[in-house]
Amino acid sequence: MRRLPNSDTREVITTGAFQLFPLERVLKKGGETIKLGSRSFDVLLALADRPGEIVGRTELISKVWPNLFVEDVSLRVHIAALRKALEERDEGTPYIANVSGRGYRLIAPTSRTTISGAVEAGRAFHASYPLPQPLADMVGRHEEVRALCDKLLAGRFVTVVGPGGVGKTTVALSVAHSLLEEFAGAVCFVGLGPVGDPALLANSITSAFGLPVQAKDTLPDLVAHLQGKRVLLALDSCEHLIAEAATVAQRLFSESRDLYILATSREALRVEGEHIHILPSLISPPAAAKLTAAEALAYPSTQLFANRMASAGAGEVDLSDEEAQIVSGMCRKLGGNALAIELAAGRVGTFGIRDTAALLDSQFALLWPGRRTAPPRHQTLHATLDWSHNLLSETERVALRRLSVFPGSFSLDAAQALVRGDIAEAQAVDAILGLFSKSLASADTAGALTRYRLLDTTRAYARRKLEESGELESVQRQHALHFCDLLRATAANKTGPGGEEASPSDIDDIRTALRWAFGSGGDALVGVDIAAYSAPIWLSKALLAECREWLAKAAAAATGAGNATVPQQLRIQSASAAAELFTSGFTGKTRAAWGQTLEQASALGDLSTQFLSHLVLWGGEIRAAQYAEALNTAERCAALAREVSDTDAMAMSEWMLGHSMHHVARFDETRTHLQRYFGLETEAALLASVRTTGYDRHVDALGVLSNTLWIMGQPVQAKIWGERAVAEARSSGLAIPVGLAMSWAILNTHLSEPNVDPIERDAVDLLEQGRAHSIDSDSGFALCIMGLCQARRGQFDAGTPLISEGLRLLVSARMEAFNVLVLAHACELAVAAGRLDDALSWMSQLESIDRDYENWCSSEVLRIRGLLAHARGKPADAADCLYKALELARRQGALSWELRAALSLSKLVNEQRGTDEARKILEPVYVRFIEGHNSADLIRAKAFLDELKTASR
Repeated sequence: MRRLPNSDTREVITTGAFQLFPLERVLKKGGETIKLGSRSFDVLLALADRPGEIVGRTELISKVWPNLFVEDVSLRVHIAALRKALEERDEGTPYIANVSGRGYRLIAPTSRTTISGAVEAGRAFHASYPLPQPLADMVGRHEEVRALCDKLLAGRFVTVVGPGGVGKTTVALSVAHSLLEEFAGAVCFVGLGPVGDPALLANSITSAFGLPVQAKDTLPDLVAHLQGKRVLLALDSCEHLIAEAATVAQRLFSESRDLYILATSREALRVEGEHIHILPSLISPPAAAKLTAAEALAYPSTQLFANRMASAGAGEVDLSDEEAQIVSGMCRKLGGNALAIELAAGRVGTFGIRDTAALLDSQFALLWPGRRTAPPRHQTLHATLDWSHNLLSETERVALRRLSVFPGSFSLDAAQALVRGDIAEAQAVDAILGLFSKSLASADTAGALTRYRLLDTTRAYARRKLEESGELESVQRQHALHFCDLLRATAANKTGPGGEEASPSDIDDIRTALRWAFGSGGDALVGVDIAAYSAPIWLSKALLAECREWLAKAAAAATGAGNATVPQQLRIQSASAAAELFTSGFTGKTRAAWGQTLEQASALGDLSTQFLSHLVLWGGEIRAAQYAEALNTAERCAALAREVSDTDAMAMSEWMLGHSMHHVARFDETRTHLQRYFGLETEAALLASVRTTGYDRHVDALGVLSNTLWIMGQPVQAKIWGERAVAEARSSGLAIPVGLAMSWAILNTHLSEPNVDPIERDAVDLLEQGRAHSIDSDSGFALCIMGLCQARRGQFDAGTPLISEGLRLLVSARMEAFNVLVLAHACELAVAAGRLDDALSWMSQLESIDRDYENWCSSEVLRIRGLLAHARGKPADAADCLYKALELARRQGALSWELRAALSLSKLVNEQRGTDEARKILEPVYVRFIEGHNSADLIRAKAFLDELKTASR
């Protein structure tokens, strides 16, 4: 059984000059902690488990990427990273040997031993996923936490079962924090209390991992994300979703071998692999014993009572023996239930110990456990909550039941908005704060703004009171209107009355408000507004599929109501287009809808709507590689922007023009327009754009500029701008911009780097990024580059299926900007490998999608057509293509394409007319480069020029 990070002993593997600590997942050399990626560490651990033995590629892949198809190149990239990390720090000493055709083996001297004490990992582990703070003064549960940690590490799947209020969440949070180091920060805590619909349970878990929710069944994407990652998932409060929770938990457990699950529920999930841990009530002093105060306070329940009594304002606790007996009796009557004890202790400051005990006797009839057929939340704490409710003032009772509309946490401003009405503002605030002081609500101060919440059992009880009061409908309406106003203000770059603005933390409230608005008895037009203004929230959380569903309902309601405003309709259409663009791609149906909107706007003379329509249509045209159409659309947008004299619109149009000019090979103009864009763009406008679409046009502009600079013969500058794009994208935390920036950077590396290893390494990173976030365009481009790298290594048969699958994914995602170049380079590599039939096949596919007009890589395509013609024994056709490629690149100002064409042509001319003519073609192009002489093309050109000079002597 694995031990906890703070256990007395632990295993250490010494290999050469390094120490490997499997439990902590740490590699050290002396006092230095060596940074390794998670999968590279797993590879090293697998080899260290069998030192000196050959571990086959298939076996290594199955250990590091269980239940996931992974290309051999991914393994090779991580082996290369390991060799670099080990050998660079040990003066080139070899550690890992490649046994051709069989696998790898660890060849350094290796031994295993155990050590005492904790291992300093060189860094603190912080939670990688959402993890609330633990209770600061947990009482009587430390041994339970320890036992649960051991049981979880041994069995991987533990459900903590017990009645409501017994402390399951408190214990689960403590376990999660105790195991942060064990799981290297990979601990994800998902509170299921706010999830009212079982169909949304899997989506909530997927979203908690930071993954986009793009399909109804998100579990395959989540399982893929978890493969090869040692993660602890805590599912808190499963009881109201018990059937769905059981299904999802069992599926995740069976399909993710490195996933550990800790669940809390009032009943067992009853699934295979589950280990049940009954969480008992806090132990109370026995009734027959005559204990002193000191002896009574040695029991956990009385400790908790005394602690809460003091913190609730009863002053310093110094119980007499008699008072200790009364407290012991109350704890027994409350069954040692932590929540009930806290509620009772909270009233001692007001009523004193004796009167509180008397109220307890008269108000409560605890019947635990309750009837199994009773509502789950009423089986254990209904009597406790009834008693607590009766002790509240009338204003506090109103506040409690109105706050039950919130599905999860809420701000103080939102609470006031719901509690106010027939209650004065000052009274409302006092009533809300009174609920916190009486332990009926809790505060979370971990974020920038304090958030509050009712305990789940309290919320269910208060909701029943709200229904009985007849206020349910009016409070639900007020809740929806509050968030509608908040969302509208945020969209206008304003704040709510208390200075707050809508944020992703409001997603459960937005979902609740939409459910009410579009339900029976709701207000569909309010729902239209909420859906329209909340789209940025859904997109920011990558909940694309759910966003589309709500927007579809809003669109239907707007059409049915007949009086929805044009801005409402346009906001819905815009958000729908953004969600669709990054899920199923820009479909013909979407294009037709926006074309119709454009016609209507033109007829009405509505310039802003025309601009918006052009922008959306332009995005679809760029992705579909319809570059001439995209440029025409961008130019119409620029004219509209000038007409409305709007700086933000002008910045947008300059970005569109720059991007379009790049693709139609007007590179000087690309640079001009993008520089204008950078000068006009404001942070506020960019933020608004990102909020609306989840797409960062600034990152896109940097990526496009980097490739433009490469094509124009500035590979060093291209690398600088490409790295800046990646850095800015990563800082945003949004998946779509990260993949976009990585794609541009990898394209430039593919074009410049003479060594295949770094290209493959970056492509593997992009593939994992695409798969983790279900972005097929990222995965597709990565597979294409990996396939081309395989072919460059001479492993053409291994590279072909990767290229084919990558192209398939790009087409299905309607992201075809790179397809022509990929096919052209596949053809070139096939020619170089002597695979003429394959080269003809790749060229045939290229010609089926290539358009007649000149674009950003047309010169390169012409050059490769020339190489293919030469390989087919058609030198005249080859020369014609190569001369045309050279002339086209020169006319476009594409110096890098010109160099490639000149090198290929000079080799052909050397065969036909000799070295002098060949030098006249290549040398004038080569000498125009002022940087990047260590890039692949310039190295090859210099080598051939030297060869020609030698031959002419």
